[in-house]
Amino acid sequence: METRFNYQMLELARSSRGITQKELAALINRTQAAVSQWEHNLREPNEEDISLLSNVLNYPTSFFYQQEIDVYLPPVQGHYRKKAALKAVSRTQLESHFRLLGGWVNKLQDAIEVEDGIASPDFSDDTPSDASPEDLARQLRAKWRVPNGPIRSLTTLLENHKIVVAKTWMFNENVDGYSFHTNSGMPVIYVNREMSIDRMRFSIAHELGHLVMHSDCLPDEAREKEAHRFAAEFLMPSHDIHDQLINLRIEGLMSLKARWGSSMTALVRRGRDLGLLNEDRYKSLLIGLSPYRKKEPVDLTKHGFVEQPQLMSLMMRYHLDEVGMTTTQIRDMLHLNDGDFSQLMLSLGLGSGGMYVSHR
Repeated sequence: METRFNYQMLELARSSRGITQKELAALINRTQAAVSQWEHNLREPNEEDISLLSNVLNYPTSFFYQQEIDVYLPPVQGHYRKKAALKAVSRTQLESHFRLLGGWVNKLQDAIEVEDGIASPDFSDDTPSDASPEDLARQLRAKWRVPNGPIRSLTTLLENHKIVVAKTWMFNENVDGYSFHTNSGMPVIYVNREMSIDRMRFSIAHELGHLVMHSDCLPDEAREKEAHRFAAEFLMPSHDIHDQLINLRIEGLMSLKARWGSSMTALVRRGRDLGLLNEDRYKSLLIGLSPYRKKEPVDLTKHGFVEQPQLMSLMMRYHLDEVGMTTTQIRDMLHLNDGDFSQLMLSLGLGSGGMYVSHR
């Protein structure tokens, strides 16, 4: 039931479309002062204003009447794996998109009982405060009973432990990954769909490191380095890979990449970090890899590495096939227009350009 206009949803809708207050005001033929007053709850838009906002921002009017804004707010700031070139407007738009994703996960999770397969992850208990990132990576592999050697599907491993992995369709070349906990406590890792699979795997492991180690989520360079160390040990355990990195040569890197599912550059850095390469040899190998900086050889999918998220798709299917909701009902529950909902379904592998139809 539509009750009172929620000013916080207006700010979320506007920022998710990547436009400023001034631009929105021009699009609806209102003053920027009016938009600012609406967003600060100093004045409420009338029905005509709300209709204009709905049309221009491309959200159903119900979106602006949602009262539980907390479902769209992760309890703490999330972690980025991003490049310095990310501009403020792009960052705000991406963060809004992450907030929307958190809200969708919260809403989809809400109807699923624990016995049906959605529970809290089990990586956060009994963690010693003085453990190094490498120790934590080894402990988590042991706790999850990960066999020695490479992990063929990092996504499947994480989703089996109730961590949502999602590929964003909102491409931004300056962001590789983002992680946060939803309001209901569900951990989510968002990765850039346009990345190569080797970079995607490292980004997922990097964000897992943040979730394991950094509950307060205060971003700084030291924490980024810790997440890198965690990811390297989790994907390329030192006791397994050490001897394979001795006397490292360019010609051997492609076969190592095919075995470990990590980029040749990451393998070289691993050799340096394990003390097997001095700085001069490390720099020499990086120079040798410079022709492959934009695109490395070796198709990891041909070597058994697959990173295809399934958990959100299973959550959606649960609502369709077990709860018995229609796609229209789910779209309305998520307060999305047809285009955004179809795009979401496509990203989950549940559509072919139109609405997914349940085969019950």
